[in-house]
Amino acid sequence: MVDLDLSIVEQGIKDVMAKQVKEGKWNWIREIKTYGGEFDDGALSWVKTFPAIWVTFQGSGTPKKIGNSTTEYPVTFVVLVGARSLRNEEVQRHGVLNDIGTYLMLKHVQKLLIGNDLSSEDVKGLAPLSLGRTKTIFNGKTQSNSISVLSQEFHTQYVIEASDRVREEEETEADLIKINVDYFFEPDDGVKDASDLIELKEV
Repeated sequence: MVDLDLSIVEQGIKDVMAKQVKEGKWNWIREIKTYGGEFDDGALSWVKTFPAIWVTFQGSGTPKKIGNSTTEYPVTFVVLVGARSLRNEEVQRHGVLNDIGTYLMLKHVQKLLIGNDLSSEDVKGLAPLSLGRTKTIFNGKTQSNSISVLSQEFHTQYVIEASDRVREEEETEADLIKINVDYFFEPDDGVKDASDLIELKEV
């Protein structure tokens, strides 16, 4: 059993969305990555990556002790979706023709993640994700683009077991996990083999 922590959950959310791209279902996305303060960049250099999705940990609720050595840990993650349009502000939200808008991006993310326990990505012991609040993060215009960024909260929880009461198990190759992997996709290339479609970047 995987001993969960925040990095494993965050990576699982990115992985399950990236699988949609690799399977040719989300052919509109260019990046899926951990949020790293991009919106603090006054030059708006992150706009060139749109349509893009970011994932970040927002915070925890009040932990609940459920045993002598176990604690139930409620947590909230946020998925941000960003789109741009050369047309107008309504298009970057609603989309048109081949330009997906943030409203449709948000719908895809919600339908994929609501009730998802990430077990398809070998995340074990996570409560199914439930929907939280949706917020507008950015909605405006630059000199050449109309930009929209929406955020969606997802709530879940897992159990933390005190390490001094957990029996040590020999690590096997199957126990190894990957974390801090972001995804970058080439636009308009159609569906390709996963090795061609996706570039993994270790952070």
